Amino acid sequence: MDYNSSVSDLPSSQASRVSTGLTGTLSSQSTLVGAPTQSGDAFRQAVIKFKSRLSGERLTEFKSTTYELLVHEIMRIQHEQESKKNMMNFSRIQSCLEAMHQFGKTIEVFLNVSDAVAFVWGPIKFLLLTASNFTDSFDVLLDAYEQIGEQLPLLQEYEDLFHHSPHMIQALVLMYIDILEFHQNAIRFFSGKLWRRFFRSMWKDFGTKFSGILKSLSRHRSLVESRASLAQYRLYREDIANMRSGLDRLITEEQNKKMKAVREWLAVGSQSQEDHDACCQIRKEFPSTGRWILKHEFVKDWMAVDNPPTPIVWLTGIPGAGKTILASTIIEECKQQDSFITGYFYCHYEGQGTNTAVGVLRGLIDQLLAQYPQLLPPCHTKHSTSGEPSLRSLSLAKQLFENFCSTVSKLFIIVDGLDECEHYERKQLIDTFLEVVTTCEADEPGKLRVLFVSQDYADIRKGIEKLVPRIVALSTDNILNERDIQTFVRSRVDSIAKKYAPFTDDTAEYLRNLTMARANGMFLYAKLVMDNLCHQPTREDLLDAIRHENFPHGLKEAYERIVSRIRRDHIEEWPTAAKLLGWMVCAKRQLNWREIQVALSLDLDNQCVEYDDRRLRKHIYEICGSLVQVHGDSVFLVHSTAKYYVANCTEDIHQPSVECELAALCLQYLTFDCFLPDDKIEKHALREKMLEGQFAFQDYAVAKWFHHVNAFVNCGKDLHDSPHAYERLLELSRAVDEFLARYCDENFHDSIVNECKENCKDFQDQDFYDDLVALTSHIYMFQKKGFEARHKISIKSLKTVLERNRKLLEELPPKLGPSDLDNFRKFYDDERRFKCTQITCNYFSEGFKDAKSRKQHVNHHSRPYRCEVPDCLGAEGFANSKDLEKHTRSFHPEISDLAERFNNVVAKRAKATFTCSICGKSFTRKLIQFDHEKSHRGERDHECPECGKAFTRKNDLTRHRKLHDRK
Repeated sequence: MDYNSSVSDLPSSQASRVSTGLTGTLSSQSTLVGAPTQSGDAFRQAVIKFKSRLSGERLTEFKSTTYELLVHEIMRIQHEQESKKNMMNFSRIQSCLEAMHQFGKTIEVFLNVSDAVAFVWGPIKFLLLTASNFTDSFDVLLDAYEQIGEQLPLLQEYEDLFHHSPHMIQALVLMYIDILEFHQNAIRFFSGKLWRRFFRSMWKDFGTKFSGILKSLSRHRSLVESRASLAQYRLYREDIANMRSGLDRLITEEQNKKMKAVREWLAVGSQSQEDHDACCQIRKEFPSTGRWILKHEFVKDWMAVDNPPTPIVWLTGIPGAGKTILASTIIEECKQQDSFITGYFYCHYEGQGTNTAVGVLRGLIDQLLAQYPQLLPPCHTKHSTSGEPSLRSLSLAKQLFENFCSTVSKLFIIVDGLDECEHYERKQLIDTFLEVVTTCEADEPGKLRVLFVSQDYADIRKGIEKLVPRIVALSTDNILNERDIQTFVRSRVDSIAKKYAPFTDDTAEYLRNLTMARANGMFLYAKLVMDNLCHQPTREDLLDAIRHENFPHGLKEAYERIVSRIRRDHIEEWPTAAKLLGWMVCAKRQLNWREIQVALSLDLDNQCVEYDDRRLRKHIYEICGSLVQVHGDSVFLVHSTAKYYVANCTEDIHQPSVECELAALCLQYLTFDCFLPDDKIEKHALREKMLEGQFAFQDYAVAKWFHHVNAFVNCGKDLHDSPHAYERLLELSRAVDEFLARYCDENFHDSIVNECKENCKDFQDQDFYDDLVALTSHIYMFQKKGFEARHKISIKSLKTVLERNRKLLEELPPKLGPSDLDNFRKFYDDERRFKCTQITCNYFSEGFKDAKSRKQHVNHHSRPYRCEVPDCLGAEGFANSKDLEKHTRSFHPEISDLAERFNNVVAKRAKATFTCSICGKSFTRKLIQFDHEKSHRGERDHECPECGKAFTRKNDLTRHRKLHDRK
């Protein structure tokens, strides 16, 4: 590298200019020229804005920095790097320093300022000092200054221009603003303890803005060098304004595009927000409800104390105690704390795959990103390099979450319903929080505060105790929680008294006391009972319901009373209501109302949709409002306890019968003519069936039919307990027969699995036994193909017709007239018609707003680059060759290109002086010898916490755990 024109030559070369050149001339005429008022105002505003974003310490440091001090510091850095033999090419910044030196002298005179130049030299000194110890970032910074230097004019030779063309002084102001803007961004990238972690992604994200600054500086230089007239200057000002507004627009578009891509990758949805809004709506009726929790000593310290005794609080209680309402109260209070950012997640009992460690972390990351978009660049970088259609790697989710926890100055995290997660998932989640909280506490105690809300399960207690939490237990004798229930009951009893007058004070008091006594600390019980009483049709029915012997004991009887009341008051609608409640109990994902209405309207005999004749004219919520909730178009049971009690409190909802019914429904529906191949149905006929609503149930049936078949087989032995067993089995027999006949190309009977015979043995005396074994064997054999198979449709012809049907749904709406379009919207979501092809993906049913978004999503699913090592999880594939190469180097270095490259180099081999005392084998390092001898003794100290497999070497365990993370 040529250092002949290094920075060490600068002081002497510029000293003569300082004494005889620019300085003397400008100083002699400084009293003749003053900056225009407009320029001075803009200049001062730019300086004030820049100063306002600096810390007091940094502001003081910048103010005291001079050009001479900067040059001295650069020489010191250069000599230091020379002594370490890692010098960089400092000559790159020579032109920048020269131009900025002349620029500084010019603005000191023509803008009549003295300290403004320090805010050029100060940032340069800070940035060079900060980056000088890190080769990659230092090189990037020097390149940036080199590019800036190429765009700056040398102002010494243009001094007369500023005398005779005062309007040109405004160009100096714009130039200064551009330099400040560059430094303002660069300082942010090189500040804080974690700047090295995010530097690459932040700098890459700055690329568009930096290009705009360079372009703007180039315009300033051209203006000065051309000695522009006033007319040319006016055009220049207009051009600069247009360029800056266009740049701002472009940057905003880029940020929005990146934010959209990351949030689609996180694939969170709005469930937690909807749950929180629902809780807030409940509390709105009783504003004081739950407020007592904010005064609890542990919660108060957790929220208000600068350094709380512990960053973890665990709120526990029995089912139905109102934990979620209390959690929402705390969340709302946390959101009012201006110095904190709040992230929360409600683990919903109908989680649909979100109640996993990755799902919870995704939800929190999505919320934190919305509130702290400064970390969008590193999040987008992780998204771009992950090769995942949606974030599913636990290790990657942990990294992103830790980034936010480490970077955000103050952070509240609330996780409600931890007990709704599976045992293994909540263990992973607790372990993740243990790592992150420990790191944050060591760095800055009190910056991260976590609240868990759940039932008191032994495994949760064992895991959380490692974090030394403070525990708030909602016991049955908790006076404050009882008071909330009492307030609710009193209000409801007052409403009942008005509705069913005359109602004596003694009766009201009796009802309040009886409800409180039997609630036993369960808010849910009080709500279910009060809602049920409010729906009694007559005063006589009410008085009968509140009799001591009829009043429910516990949740089970509370649910039974509701079901009995619905059955009594909706005699005509009860069979349909019971059917739908059973469907919600057994559904493999949340059903939406469109799907439910069409499923009810299916005429299986005539293979059509009798929508106008069979659909419900009342929403299920109007009939079963005490038992169901509605979020958007989705319908589901009111509480996690409802799924168990509803299925067991009435013989009208017999779970094995419902599984049989849903299996038969899906199978028969998939034999409708709308699933005929192209050569057996005309296009116009297919279009008519689409507008009839026949496609509305296809997403659920195609993705879940085999789940219902397996569920029926697993619980089928209990079907005989149902009085309608014969009819159900006859229906299923017909469905299986028609399904196998329709899709006979699959040759179902060719591959029979003995294990499936055993599973189906409860149906050996049924005519459809052989067909059921063939069908379950097909399911078994397809899923046995591995990880990838579970995402695909197992029947090729069904996959083909689904793609055709979806294409029609995507293309037809813009071509429909107003009447047909209204009809279309009855059955389908015309805004999200573009759906994923993988049946396990949330977007298989939810869809995207345009084909481009869907294509980007599906491309990640495709993963054409696959690892060829047998039994490796990398066999699922990667989105690009770069990700496959990274995987191979990490997991299979012996076959990577690095191995080949290294094998071609003859390296000096160190002497193997450390000999194994058992077998005599020699090693170059004592540590390797030590590990080798442990393997002789069978010592495996490093055990995987997830699967229990043990290893002799820690590195082997680390590599093994990557496989779990990948899975």
